[in-house]
Amino acid sequence: MPLKESVAKSLRKTVGDSNVLTDLEDLCVYSFEQFFKQKQYPRLDVVLRVSSGKQVREILELAQRENLQVFRRSEQKSKSPHASTPTILIDDATPPKLEKLLEQTKKEPSNAELEQEIRRAGHGSFRNIALALKSLLSDLPSQKCLTCQVCSGYCTVGHAFNNIETWSSKGRTILTRALSNRDLQPTPKLAEVLYSCSLCGFCFAECFENNTQVRKAIMDARHRIVQQGVTPEIFLATAKTISEIGDPSGTPLSKRTAWAQQLPQKGVFPEKAQVLYWAGCVASTRTPNTPKALGNVLNRAQVEFTYLGEKEGCCGYVMLAAGLWSEAKQNALQVAERLRQAKAETLITTCAGCYYTFTKMYPEILHIELPCKVMHATQFVEHLIKEKSLVPHCLNWKVTYHDPCSLGRHSNVYNSPRTILNAVPKLDFTEMPLSRNRSRCCGAGGGLWSFNNTLAMSCATERLINDVVPLGVSALATACPTCHINLRNAAARRTSGIKVYDVVEIVESATA
Repeated sequence: MPLKESVAKSLRKTVGDSNVLTDLEDLCVYSFEQFFKQKQYPRLDVVLRVSSGKQVREILELAQRENLQVFRRSEQKSKSPHASTPTILIDDATPPKLEKLLEQTKKEPSNAELEQEIRRAGHGSFRNIALALKSLLSDLPSQKCLTCQVCSGYCTVGHAFNNIETWSSKGRTILTRALSNRDLQPTPKLAEVLYSCSLCGFCFAECFENNTQVRKAIMDARHRIVQQGVTPEIFLATAKTISEIGDPSGTPLSKRTAWAQQLPQKGVFPEKAQVLYWAGCVASTRTPNTPKALGNVLNRAQVEFTYLGEKEGCCGYVMLAAGLWSEAKQNALQVAERLRQAKAETLITTCAGCYYTFTKMYPEILHIELPCKVMHATQFVEHLIKEKSLVPHCLNWKVTYHDPCSLGRHSNVYNSPRTILNAVPKLDFTEMPLSRNRSRCCGAGGGLWSFNNTLAMSCATERLINDVVPLGVSALATACPTCHINLRNAAARRTSGIKVYDVVEIVESATA
């Protein structure tokens, strides 16, 4: 039964307009307390996100006067709402905090084990991941779930939406299932919720380790949204720019090669070489010191390499993350053909997104294999240091390292950057408490940097203030140009004295 307008007005006055939730997407999400079980609340008229006991008291007093039925998430009543009485759910749940992970020692299934379980269950493609999610997750954390009242995974972006469940990892999980089951149709709001996600894969870190399946389910849902014609315009425009220019930002290809002019080669590279450097779009134009640094490092190690220059183009990560898989496949086929013509044995890239795209997304989503071995630059440089082709000298820096989601959780490359940093004499390398597979996301991945830059920046600020600043370091290293620029911009606005570098820039300084 709809609420009277006078009641709705009073509720908005009590908790604020944005915390009065009546959209179908919100009511669908809040119907479930645990996303792998049946609905806890079969019918709701409104959900109210509260922030104080005073708000709760005012709502309860209003409900008594107006004969409204009220449920509170904190009380976990199991009875069903009466169809004839307007029903309110008060969301007074406390969101999980990542810091609890520091006290958690129990080992959980690894990401590789989760992947294998999905394959054994017969859900081998991204398109079927959403259907597999319910049964898979209900089995793995079963013992913890038996004692858990409310499942609400940690969400990188949740804080920006007042921790309203719709915008959380749990909310997106429920929405992907509802979309897959056709309980909900694609709408602009549903698209906004699903694209306001960094795809970091750190959703249920408190429950078990490395749950990246939610990320895959969201990517599948985005693809369904694309097929239904509700794609956000920013991604359609980006795909068009990549197709026409070869760069998602529209930067002329001639300007992407400016960094190469600063190398001893002056931008002239051999037509063929065993090693091909793929700089990528973001590093070429937004963090040009990174490709320049790698070029200098390769030269010092006497590694002959080539570079495609203006022919390089884009790996297509943003199209894949946005669900534009048809456009991404067309682009990927062109990339694969250019690499075949280059005839290099090994491709190295300083971009975590490109590495993840080439090694994981191309074969798993597009069923395309590249004609060469793909290595991240940190893996290649680690090898050069181990074989003594590079011998770093002392750097008296105090540094910590940020794991990019695309390189770490998604590709399982954790040790190479650390091996490099630890190989630099007198470099004071300090780990953040939340690192490796439990590293807090910077917020820029999954297309979020383009879709909602302000939101991405707020996530980077949270990473810096909560995890970096307390260490007292002067430098933050990473191995992803997108993380680099997002953290660098946030550091310039919100912290003082912390410089952001790519790991290969530190190697360049230590081998000069």
